[in-house]
Amino acid sequence: MFRALGARLTLDHKGVAGAALFEAAAQRAWDWATGGLKTATDLLTEVDLQENDVEVHVIRCDGGDRSLCRITVQRSDEWDPSLLWLTTVDAVRTGELVDIGVSVEQDLRHLRVPPSPLAPPLVALLHDFVSDGATAGTQRLRAVPEAILGSEQIDSFVQACLLDPGRRLPVVLFSAIKEEDGTYPSDAGNPALTARELCGLAHVFVMPRVEDSHRLTKRLGMLSVYDGAVRIYWPRLRLTDPPPRHPLHLRQRLNTSSGPAIIRRVVEAGARSYRPPDGTATLLAIRWREHEEERIAAITHDPDPARQASLLRDELLRVIDAKVALEHEMETLRHQLMRADEGDSLLTGVRTQAHPATELTGRQASPAHEVALPDPYDVA
Repeated sequence: MFRALGARLTLDHKGVAGAALFEAAAQRAWDWATGGLKTATDLLTEVDLQENDVEVHVIRCDGGDRSLCRITVQRSDEWDPSLLWLTTVDAVRTGELVDIGVSVEQDLRHLRVPPSPLAPPLVALLHDFVSDGATAGTQRLRAVPEAILGSEQIDSFVQACLLDPGRRLPVVLFSAIKEEDGTYPSDAGNPALTARELCGLAHVFVMPRVEDSHRLTKRLGMLSVYDGAVRIYWPRLRLTDPPPRHPLHLRQRLNTSSGPAIIRRVVEAGARSYRPPDGTATLLAIRWREHEEERIAAITHDPDPARQASLLRDELLRVIDAKVALEHEMETLRHQLMRADEGDSLLTGVRTQAHPATELTGRQASPAHEVALPDPYDVA
Protein backbone atom coordinates (compact mmCIF):
# COMPACT_ATOMS: atom_id res chain seq x y z
CA MET A 1 0.00 0.00 0.00
CA PHE A 2 1.01 3.61 -0.45
CA ARG A 3 -0.42 6.71 1.18
CA ALA A 4 -2.66 8.69 -1.15
CA LEU A 5 -3.89 11.34 1.28
CA GLY A 6 -2.98 12.74 4.69
CA ALA A 7 -4.69 15.49 6.69
CA ARG A 8 -3.99 16.88 10.17
CA LEU A 9 -6.60 18.96 12.00
CA THR A 10 -6.80 20.44 15.48
CA LEU A 11 -9.91 21.16 17.56
CA ASP A 12 -9.67 23.68 20.40
CA HIS A 13 -12.83 25.45 21.57
CA LYS A 14 -12.45 27.91 24.41
CA GLY A 15 -14.69 26.97 27.28
CA VAL A 16 -15.25 23.41 26.02
CA ALA A 17 -13.46 20.60 27.81
CA GLY A 18 -11.01 18.58 25.76
CA ALA A 19 -12.72 15.33 26.80
CA ALA A 20 -16.01 16.54 25.32
CA LEU A 21 -14.30 17.57 22.07
CA PHE A 22 -12.53 14.21 21.92
CA GLU A 23 -15.71 12.17 22.39
CA ALA A 24 -17.57 14.28 19.82
CA ALA A 25 -14.78 13.91 17.24
CA ALA A 26 -14.55 10.15 17.81
CA GLN A 27 -18.33 9.82 17.43
CA ARG A 28 -18.24 11.77 14.14
CA ALA A 29 -15.55 9.44 12.80
CA TRP A 30 -17.58 6.41 13.94
CA ASP A 31 -20.72 7.66 12.20
CA TRP A 32 -18.73 8.20 9.02
CA ALA A 33 -17.03 4.78 9.19
CA THR A 34 -20.19 2.79 9.88
CA GLY A 35 -22.55 4.65 7.57
CA GLY A 36 -24.72 2.12 5.76
CA LEU A 37 -23.69 -0.86 7.95
CA LYS A 38 -26.62 -2.75 9.47
CA THR A 39 -24.62 -4.44 12.25
CA ALA A 40 -23.13 -1.23 13.67
CA THR A 41 -24.44 0.45 16.81
CA ASP A 42 -25.30 4.12 17.04
CA LEU A 43 -22.74 4.85 19.75
CA LEU A 44 -19.01 4.37 19.37
CA THR A 45 -17.63 1.20 20.91
CA GLU A 46 -14.31 -0.65 20.75
CA VAL A 47 -15.20 -3.45 18.39
CA ASP A 48 -14.24 -5.21 15.15
CA LEU A 49 -16.95 -5.24 12.49
CA GLN A 50 -17.05 -7.05 9.17
CA GLU A 51 -19.98 -6.73 6.80
CA ASN A 52 -19.75 -7.73 3.15
CA ASP A 53 -16.45 -6.24 1.92
CA VAL A 54 -16.18 -3.59 4.68
CA GLU A 55 -14.08 -4.01 7.81
CA VAL A 56 -14.10 -1.52 10.70
CA HIS A 57 -11.66 -1.76 13.62
CA VAL A 58 -11.75 0.54 16.67
CA ILE A 59 -9.02 0.94 19.30
CA ARG A 60 -9.34 3.14 22.37
CA CYS A 61 -6.72 3.91 25.00
CA ASP A 62 -6.20 6.34 27.89
CA GLY A 63 -2.82 7.30 29.30
CA GLY A 64 -2.63 10.09 31.86
CA ASP A 65 -3.98 13.30 30.36
CA ARG A 66 -3.99 11.77 26.86
CA SER A 67 -6.55 9.63 25.06
CA LEU A 68 -6.58 7.88 21.68
CA CYS A 69 -9.33 6.64 19.43
CA ARG A 70 -8.20 4.95 16.20
CA ILE A 71 -10.82 3.92 13.65
CA THR A 72 -9.64 1.91 10.66
CA VAL A 73 -11.92 1.30 7.67
CA GLN A 74 -11.02 -1.12 4.91
CA ARG A 75 -13.24 -1.44 1.88
CA SER A 76 -13.08 -2.15 -1.84
CA ASP A 77 -13.67 0.61 -4.34
CA GLU A 78 -17.31 0.91 -5.37
CA TRP A 79 -16.48 0.99 -9.09
CA ASP A 80 -13.25 -1.02 -9.23
CA PRO A 81 -13.02 -4.12 -6.97
CA SER A 82 -9.29 -4.40 -7.71
CA LEU A 83 -8.71 -1.23 -5.67
CA LEU A 84 -8.66 -1.47 -1.87
CA TRP A 85 -9.04 1.60 0.35
CA LEU A 86 -7.64 1.71 3.87
CA THR A 87 -8.61 4.82 5.84
CA THR A 88 -7.26 5.47 9.34
CA VAL A 89 -8.73 8.22 11.53
CA ASP A 90 -6.74 9.00 14.70
CA ALA A 91 -8.18 11.29 17.37
CA VAL A 92 -5.69 12.15 20.12
CA ARG A 93 -6.56 14.29 23.13
CA THR A 94 -3.75 16.07 24.93
CA GLY A 95 -5.13 18.23 27.70
CA GLU A 96 -7.74 20.52 26.12
CA LEU A 97 -6.49 20.02 22.54
CA VAL A 98 -7.72 17.33 20.17
CA ASP A 99 -5.55 16.45 17.16
CA ILE A 100 -7.14 14.51 14.32
CA GLY A 101 -5.19 12.66 11.66
CA VAL A 102 -6.80 11.21 8.54
CA SER A 103 -4.69 8.90 6.38
CA VAL A 104 -5.91 7.19 3.21
CA GLU A 105 -3.90 4.37 1.69
CA GLN A 106 -4.44 2.52 -1.59
CA ASP A 107 -3.69 -1.08 -2.44
CA LEU A 108 -3.62 -1.65 -6.20
CA ARG A 109 -3.95 -5.19 -7.48
CA HIS A 110 -2.22 -4.16 -10.72
CA LEU A 111 0.00 -1.27 -11.75
CA ARG A 112 -1.91 1.70 -13.15
CA VAL A 113 -2.61 5.34 -12.41
CA PRO A 114 -4.62 5.47 -9.17
CA PRO A 115 -7.88 7.43 -9.08
CA SER A 116 -8.40 10.52 -6.96
CA PRO A 117 -8.77 9.58 -3.28
CA LEU A 118 -11.18 12.40 -2.53
CA ALA A 119 -14.35 10.34 -2.57
CA PRO A 120 -17.47 12.19 -1.36
CA PRO A 121 -17.71 10.35 2.01
CA LEU A 122 -14.16 11.38 2.92
CA VAL A 123 -14.80 14.95 1.81
CA ALA A 124 -17.89 14.97 4.03
CA LEU A 125 -15.83 13.83 7.04
CA LEU A 126 -13.24 16.57 6.55
CA HIS A 127 -15.96 19.16 5.98
CA ASP A 128 -17.62 18.08 9.21
CA PHE A 129 -14.45 18.74 11.23
CA VAL A 130 -13.73 22.02 9.41
CA SER A 131 -17.27 23.31 9.99
CA ASP A 132 -16.69 22.64 13.69
CA GLY A 133 -13.85 25.16 13.78
CA ALA A 134 -10.81 23.00 13.04
CA THR A 135 -7.40 24.59 12.56
CA ALA A 136 -4.08 23.53 11.06
CA GLY A 137 -1.19 25.04 12.95
CA THR A 138 -2.10 28.67 13.58
CA GLN A 139 -4.48 28.98 10.62
CA ARG A 140 -8.24 28.45 10.63
CA LEU A 141 -9.49 25.99 8.01
CA ARG A 142 -12.33 26.76 5.58
CA ALA A 143 -14.16 24.89 2.84
CA VAL A 144 -14.72 27.97 0.66
CA PRO A 145 -12.20 30.32 -0.99
CA GLU A 146 -11.40 33.59 0.75
CA ALA A 147 -11.31 36.81 -1.27
CA ILE A 148 -8.48 39.34 -0.89
CA LEU A 149 -9.56 42.93 -1.56
CA GLY A 150 -7.62 46.14 -0.99
CA SER A 151 -4.17 46.98 0.30
CA GLU A 152 -5.10 46.30 3.93
CA GLN A 153 -6.18 42.73 3.20
CA ILE A 154 -3.13 42.24 0.97
CA ASP A 155 -0.82 43.21 3.85
CA SER A 156 -2.72 40.97 6.26
CA PHE A 157 -2.63 38.07 3.79
CA VAL A 158 1.15 38.35 3.37
CA GLN A 159 2.06 38.85 7.02
CA ALA A 160 -0.56 36.79 8.84
CA CYS A 161 -0.84 33.92 6.36
CA LEU A 162 1.94 33.54 3.79
CA LEU A 163 4.83 34.49 6.12
CA ASP A 164 3.30 32.95 9.24
CA PRO A 165 5.87 30.42 10.60
CA GLY A 166 3.00 28.45 12.16
CA ARG A 167 1.29 27.78 8.83
CA ARG A 168 1.36 24.04 8.14
CA LEU A 169 -0.64 23.82 4.90
CA PRO A 170 0.02 25.21 1.42
CA VAL A 171 -1.83 28.24 0.09
CA VAL A 172 -3.42 28.11 -3.39
CA LEU A 173 -4.01 31.62 -4.77
CA PHE A 174 -6.15 32.33 -7.86
CA SER A 175 -5.77 35.67 -9.66
CA ALA A 176 -8.37 37.24 -11.97
CA ILE A 177 -7.64 37.83 -15.66
CA LYS A 178 -6.67 41.39 -16.54
CA GLU A 179 -9.60 41.86 -18.96
CA GLU A 180 -12.36 41.52 -16.33
CA ASP A 181 -12.43 41.58 -12.54
CA GLY A 182 -13.76 38.49 -10.79
CA THR A 183 -13.18 36.22 -13.81
CA TYR A 184 -10.73 33.32 -13.66
CA PRO A 185 -9.50 31.05 -16.46
CA SER A 186 -11.73 28.02 -16.82
CA ASP A 187 -8.70 25.78 -17.32
CA ALA A 188 -7.40 26.72 -13.85
CA GLY A 189 -10.44 25.08 -12.28
CA ASN A 190 -13.27 26.55 -10.27
CA PRO A 191 -11.84 28.13 -7.05
CA ALA A 192 -14.94 27.09 -5.10
CA LEU A 193 -14.60 23.47 -6.23
CA THR A 194 -10.86 23.53 -5.52
CA ALA A 195 -11.50 24.80 -1.99
CA ARG A 196 -14.04 22.03 -1.47
CA GLU A 197 -11.73 19.30 -2.77
CA LEU A 198 -8.79 20.60 -0.70
CA CYS A 199 -10.79 21.10 2.48
CA GLY A 200 -8.41 20.38 5.35
CA LEU A 201 -5.48 20.04 2.94
CA ALA A 202 -4.82 23.64 1.81
CA HIS A 203 -5.93 27.25 2.20
CA VAL A 204 -7.56 28.56 -1.01
CA PHE A 205 -7.67 32.32 -1.74
CA VAL A 206 -8.89 34.37 -4.71
CA MET A 207 -7.75 37.84 -5.82
CA PRO A 208 -10.66 39.16 -7.92
CA ARG A 209 -9.28 42.64 -8.75
CA VAL A 210 -6.38 43.38 -11.08
CA GLU A 211 -5.09 46.34 -9.06
CA ASP A 212 -4.64 44.06 -6.06
CA SER A 213 -2.22 41.93 -8.05
CA HIS A 214 -0.06 45.04 -8.51
CA ARG A 215 -0.10 45.62 -4.74
CA LEU A 216 0.86 42.00 -4.15
CA THR A 217 3.73 42.31 -6.63
CA LYS A 218 5.11 45.27 -4.66
CA ARG A 219 5.16 43.07 -1.55
CA LEU A 220 6.34 39.77 -3.02
CA GLY A 221 8.17 40.68 -6.21
CA MET A 222 8.77 37.57 -8.34
CA LEU A 223 6.68 35.51 -5.90
CA SER A 224 3.48 37.33 -6.87
CA VAL A 225 0.44 36.15 -8.90
CA TYR A 226 -1.15 38.04 -11.81
CA ASP A 227 -3.36 37.83 -14.94
CA GLY A 228 -5.25 34.60 -14.30
CA ALA A 229 -2.28 32.66 -12.95
CA VAL A 230 -2.47 30.23 -10.02
CA ARG A 231 0.32 29.87 -7.49
CA ILE A 232 0.99 27.35 -4.72
CA TYR A 233 2.82 28.75 -1.68
CA TRP A 234 4.33 25.96 0.39
CA PRO A 235 4.75 26.43 4.17
CA ARG A 236 7.81 28.22 5.59
CA LEU A 237 7.73 30.80 2.82
CA ARG A 238 10.50 33.39 2.84
CA LEU A 239 10.72 36.46 0.64
CA THR A 240 14.20 35.33 -0.40
CA ASP A 241 12.95 31.99 -1.72
CA PRO A 242 13.66 31.28 -5.39
CA PRO A 243 10.40 31.63 -7.37
CA PRO A 244 10.46 28.05 -8.76
CA ARG A 245 10.10 26.68 -5.23
CA HIS A 246 6.51 27.94 -5.15
CA PRO A 247 4.95 26.71 -8.44
CA LEU A 248 3.36 29.33 -10.69
CA HIS A 249 0.83 28.13 -13.26
CA LEU A 250 0.68 30.85 -15.90
CA ARG A 251 -2.55 31.62 -17.75
CA GLN A 252 -0.88 31.07 -21.12
CA ARG A 253 0.16 27.54 -20.16
CA LEU A 254 -3.07 26.35 -18.57
CA ASN A 255 -5.05 23.55 -20.20
CA THR A 256 -7.99 21.33 -19.32
CA SER A 257 -5.83 19.14 -17.08
CA SER A 258 -4.30 22.02 -15.09
CA GLY A 259 -7.05 22.27 -12.45
CA PRO A 260 -6.95 18.56 -11.46
CA ALA A 261 -3.15 18.63 -11.64
CA ILE A 262 -2.98 21.48 -9.10
CA ILE A 263 -5.29 19.59 -6.74
CA ARG A 264 -3.34 16.35 -7.11
CA ARG A 265 -0.04 18.14 -6.53
CA VAL A 266 -1.24 19.54 -3.21
CA VAL A 267 -2.79 16.21 -2.17
CA GLU A 268 0.37 14.24 -2.95
CA ALA A 269 2.60 16.73 -1.10
CA GLY A 270 0.37 16.46 1.96
CA ALA A 271 0.41 12.66 1.77
CA ARG A 272 4.22 12.59 1.69
CA SER A 273 4.58 14.93 4.67
CA TYR A 274 1.81 13.35 6.78
CA ARG A 275 2.61 12.14 10.26
CA PRO A 276 0.08 10.78 12.78
CA PRO A 277 -0.83 13.05 15.70
CA ASP A 278 1.79 13.31 18.42
CA GLY A 279 1.41 10.56 20.99
CA THR A 280 -0.33 8.09 18.70
CA ALA A 281 2.49 5.54 18.75
CA THR A 282 2.90 5.78 22.54
CA LEU A 283 -0.80 5.27 23.22
CA LEU A 284 -0.98 2.36 20.77
CA ALA A 285 1.97 0.76 22.57
CA ILE A 286 0.17 1.19 25.91
CA ARG A 287 -2.97 -0.41 24.49
CA TRP A 288 -0.97 -3.32 23.02
CA ARG A 289 0.79 -3.90 26.34
CA GLU A 290 -2.54 -3.96 28.18
CA HIS A 291 -3.90 -6.45 25.67
CA GLU A 292 -0.85 -8.71 26.04
CA GLU A 293 -1.06 -8.58 29.83
CA GLU A 294 -4.69 -9.69 29.66
CA ARG A 295 -3.80 -12.61 27.40
CA ILE A 296 -0.89 -13.71 29.58
CA ALA A 297 -3.06 -13.51 32.71
CA ALA A 298 -5.69 -15.69 31.03
CA ILE A 299 -3.04 -18.29 30.14
CA THR A 300 -1.35 -18.39 33.55
CA HIS A 301 -4.70 -18.73 35.39
CA ASP A 302 -5.84 -21.71 33.32
CA PRO A 303 -6.59 -24.56 35.78
CA ASP A 304 -5.63 -27.30 33.29
CA PRO A 305 -1.80 -27.78 33.32
CA ALA A 306 -1.76 -29.55 29.95
CA ARG A 307 -3.81 -26.81 28.32
CA GLN A 308 -1.65 -24.16 29.98
CA ALA A 309 1.52 -25.76 28.59
CA SER A 310 -0.01 -25.95 25.12
CA LEU A 311 -1.03 -22.27 25.23
CA LEU A 312 2.43 -21.22 26.43
CA ARG A 313 4.05 -23.23 23.63
CA ASP A 314 1.77 -21.58 21.06
CA GLU A 315 2.56 -18.19 22.55
CA LEU A 316 6.31 -18.84 22.29
CA LEU A 317 5.99 -19.85 18.64
CA ARG A 318 3.92 -16.74 17.94
CA VAL A 319 6.58 -14.52 19.50
CA ILE A 320 9.30 -16.20 17.46
CA ASP A 321 7.32 -15.69 14.23
CA ALA A 322 6.69 -12.05 15.12
CA LYS A 323 10.41 -11.52 15.82
CA VAL A 324 11.40 -13.02 12.46
CA ALA A 325 8.82 -10.91 10.61
CA LEU A 326 10.01 -7.77 12.41
CA GLU A 327 13.65 -8.44 11.55
CA HIS A 328 12.73 -9.00 7.91
CA GLU A 329 10.75 -5.75 7.82
CA MET A 330 13.60 -3.80 9.42
CA GLU A 331 16.08 -5.23 6.91
CA THR A 332 13.80 -4.28 4.03
CA LEU A 333 13.45 -0.73 5.34
CA ARG A 334 17.22 -0.49 5.81
CA HIS A 335 17.82 -1.45 2.18
CA GLN A 336 15.19 1.04 1.01
CA LEU A 337 16.86 3.84 2.98
CA MET A 338 20.25 2.91 1.56
CA ARG A 339 18.92 2.97 -2.02
CA ALA A 340 17.23 6.32 -1.41
CA ASP A 341 20.47 7.71 0.03
CA GLU A 342 22.47 6.46 -2.96
CA GLY A 343 19.89 7.97 -5.34
CA ASP A 344 20.26 11.36 -3.66
CA SER A 345 24.03 11.12 -3.93
CA LEU A 346 23.91 10.37 -7.66
CA LEU A 347 21.40 13.11 -8.48
CA THR A 348 22.55 15.91 -6.19
CA GLY A 349 25.97 14.95 -4.94
CA VAL A 350 24.74 15.37 -1.36
CA ARG A 351 23.94 12.48 0.93
CA THR A 352 20.72 12.63 2.90
CA GLN A 353 21.15 13.17 6.62
CA ALA A 354 19.72 10.58 8.98
CA HIS A 355 16.33 11.41 10.41
CA PRO A 356 16.22 12.25 14.13
CA ALA A 357 14.87 9.68 16.54
CA THR A 358 11.17 9.77 17.34
CA GLU A 359 8.92 8.19 19.90
CA LEU A 360 8.85 5.06 17.73
CA THR A 361 12.54 4.42 18.46
CA GLY A 362 12.35 5.01 22.18
CA ARG A 363 15.22 7.51 22.06
CA GLN A 364 15.22 11.24 22.54
CA ALA A 365 15.53 13.28 19.35
CA SER A 366 18.57 15.46 18.82
CA PRO A 367 18.27 19.20 19.53
CA ALA A 368 16.76 21.26 16.73
CA HIS A 369 20.01 23.09 16.02
CA GLU A 370 21.86 19.81 15.49
CA VAL A 371 19.42 18.19 13.07
CA ALA A 372 18.51 19.60 9.64
CA LEU A 373 14.98 18.40 8.96
CA PRO A 374 14.13 17.93 5.29
CA ASP A 375 11.38 20.10 3.86
CA PRO A 376 8.68 17.73 2.50
CA TYR A 377 7.37 20.47 0.18
CA ASP A 378 10.75 20.93 -1.51
CA VAL A 379 10.06 17.68 -3.34
CA ALA A 380 6.96 19.18 -4.91
